[in-house]
Amino acid sequence: MRQRVEETQSKKIPKELKAWEKEKKLIPVMIKKYCHGKHGTKGEELCEECRALTEYALFRLEKCPFKVNKKFCSFCKIHCYKPDMRERIKDVMKWAGPRMIFTHPVFAMKHVFQMISYKRKLRKEAKAKANV
Repeated sequence: MRQRVEETQSKKIPKELKAWEKEKKLIPVMIKKYCHGKHGTKGEELCEECRALTEYALFRLEKCPFKVNKKFCSFCKIHCYKPDMRERIKDVMKWAGPRMIFTHPVFAMKHVFQMISYKRKLRKEAKAKANV
């Protein structure tokens, strides 16, 4: 019992990396959902295009200079994706995002609230900058 507690404590993710870790788990799930819906694959199977996109997205995420306290890639000032891959991942997000409410409702709702909160924060910062 004690060993199990120690194992889970050693696997604790630092708070600053939680969003990054969550995204690492979520991207493959969304791409799989997209591939099943758009390309007709089943189970763990992915088409070659979606497999390549998954590998690319996870590679870019590993290289992200903003791992600590990571926010949304769509609001990032540097876009580390190649333009064609960026379009592909945007298509995946647009298609799979709304469907996540049925398979991962808690995550989907948290994501929506975080996005709204982050947009508000950006607007406040822009307003404060304009008033200076």
